[in-house]
Amino acid sequence: MAIATAPVDFDRFDRVVKPAPGVGAPDIDALGECPQLRGVPADALRALARQSTPRTISRGATMYTQGAKPEAALLVVRGTIRSVSRAANGREVSVELFRAGDLISDGALAPDAPLANDWEAAENATVLIIPRDVFLACLRSTPELVVAMGAQLLARLERSRRLATGLALAGVQDRVVARLIELGRQDGTPSPEGLLIRSRPTQQELANQIGACRETVSRTVSELVRQGLLVPRGKSLLIGKNLIDRAS
Repeated sequence: MAIATAPVDFDRFDRVVKPAPGVGAPDIDALGECPQLRGVPADALRALARQSTPRTISRGATMYTQGAKPEAALLVVRGTIRSVSRAANGREVSVELFRAGDLISDGALAPDAPLANDWEAAENATVLIIPRDVFLACLRSTPELVVAMGAQLLARLERSRRLATGLALAGVQDRVVARLIELGRQDGTPSPEGLLIRSRPTQQELANQIGACRETVSRTVSELVRQGLLVPRGKSLLIGKNLIDRAS
């Protein structure tokens, strides 16, 4: 795989997808809704907003390729960004998914470390680009942000550990169930029936996230639906309580 040494030209993406309503200029509300930035004083948030730049990226567009050095922090305002590892045979695994409200600080905290994976938009997305010096100044002046970033990095490390363990030890059905439950807990609604994923992933997206082929995931999901353990509801998906209990 060719190794890129520079980030993609974001201006090209601005001509592909129009900015979402309300994000034509840096949005302090988006910064304030980020969990890691909630302890940052209002004047510091305003300074971040003034010096940051919003960009829109079309679905499937690559933001950075493996080996690039972003040298900026990124806040996902809308959509989903994924970190994806690709093999020479065409197989790929979504190592991480970043959704609205997620702050990606890799490029700001370790500017000399090349990215291990490609970063691309899993759907039309808007990101806020925070220059490294601006982000570090905020970090130095806000101890709460240092603690929050440390906790976030530990959580990301744990998710990566679980992914690696699942790929090595668990069967496809166990990995499918575990990933769906994780999605339900991240972005779902609990109910007496189980967990409702509001926007269910496609079978290809699910396959990419667990390191399996789409056909195997399709058969696995179909069998779980047949047993009544998964219940499609329009664009949503209900994970039955029995399936959650069985996976515990």
